[in-house]
Amino acid sequence: MHSDFFDGNTGVNPGSNSGDEIINQADLVRPCHIKGILHSHSNCTDGAHCLVEMAEIARKIGLEYLGISDHFRSQAHPCGLNMEEVRAQREEVDRLQEDLPFLEIFHGVELDANKDGTLPLDADTLAIFDYTIASFPDTETLTLSQRTELIEKVAAYPQVTILGWPVGDWILRQDDNLLDMDRILAAAEAGRTAVEVNANPTSLPLDWSYCLKAQDMGVKMVISPNAHRAARLVDFRHGAELAHDAGLCCESFLNTLTSEQLRSYLAGNS
Repeated sequence: MHSDFFDGNTGVNPGSNSGDEIINQADLVRPCHIKGILHSHSNCTDGAHCLVEMAEIARKIGLEYLGISDHFRSQAHPCGLNMEEVRAQREEVDRLQEDLPFLEIFHGVELDANKDGTLPLDADTLAIFDYTIASFPDTETLTLSQRTELIEKVAAYPQVTILGWPVGDWILRQDDNLLDMDRILAAAEAGRTAVEVNANPTSLPLDWSYCLKAQDMGVKMVISPNAHRAARLVDFRHGAELAHDAGLCCESFLNTLTSEQLRSYLAGNS
């Protein structure tokens, strides 16, 4: 599901120590560059609104596509989908796509990784989805080393498209006791796995240093509102504005791709 879709060098960030080039201001990401959202939840699990309502708001705020990534059932998310419900949701997505030709809908899933680094669904089952977000809800009792090794292992799965919560929060924190982010970025680079950036408007003060490092390494990111209600989809604009001010380029983010380009990326085509 991964590929090196992007061509060329994204350049070096202002303030980066990895080179002497300076990024052209025109290359920096802006809200208008974000073509779609890949992390959102419907009322099929713990979201507030149905798929139709989410899709209608996505269209109204000018998005080209919307990815629905409801939780798969787990201990942390007992309200998540089981396989029967996954198949029913896929049928609903396909029906909705026929009714809304102006908005492309991607059918994703958010999985909670097991503590041994395995996934709750096998590769053949994950092929049902357009993309997979792997999250890590039960890591509080792990040491920094154990937590890092867990996420490294998950990042290596070809079926994992995006490293989600809480990695997308921790990449923006200054607390080195949470995760060895250098090792995580190296694993993401090796596995061609994107890292979510959850720039929520209510977040604490953010540090974009590791995002800048990810950009220098060629690790792709995704600006995600993790929207659990339709009104929160628009939060991507805030995240894009912060990323712009931090010196991050448009081509560093998967969701600046058009829907056609993203389909190609997810299919593993360059």
